[in-house]
Amino acid sequence: MGLGTSFRVYLPRMDGQPLPERKEAGASTETGSETILLVEDQPAVRSFTSAALQRYGYRISEASSGEEAITVAEGHPGRIHLLLTDVVLPGMNGKELSERLKALRPDLKVLFTSGYTADVIAHRGVLDHGLSFLHKPYSLDELAAKVRELLSEPSEPRVEA
Repeated sequence: MGLGTSFRVYLPRMDGQPLPERKEAGASTETGSETILLVEDQPAVRSFTSAALQRYGYRISEASSGEEAITVAEGHPGRIHLLLTDVVLPGMNGKELSERLKALRPDLKVLFTSGYTADVIAHRGVLDHGLSFLHKPYSLDELAAKVRELLSEPSEPRVEA
């Protein structure tokens, strides 16, 4: 009795007029032609993501697990520009998958996705801070913008030993 929690929510003052719809300019409207290996174990999310990226001109190879992704990558004759992978997958996590695929394809860029926040994933030791990450659920525009941003970044120079 007498114990509990109280919450106060402070909202910005509004004059009753709706805010104008914001349209993100730039990367989200750009198309591409690169090849993306999409690894997602949830069929509905994989289908949405694949269709969304194809709409922007990307070529998509799909896999539902890390092992399947490795098989797809080994059998793919051309360049794979981007690995778009869920962090939590059956069999191996997205970080392990990315490490194995980067051993096969050193110039591969990686974008991780998860319903968990990046901080929670980093705290659990699954991903390091600073890696490219997109939080689920994401919109078509967020997905397209993040993919284009990552693909437009210059590749890291290779260091020959």
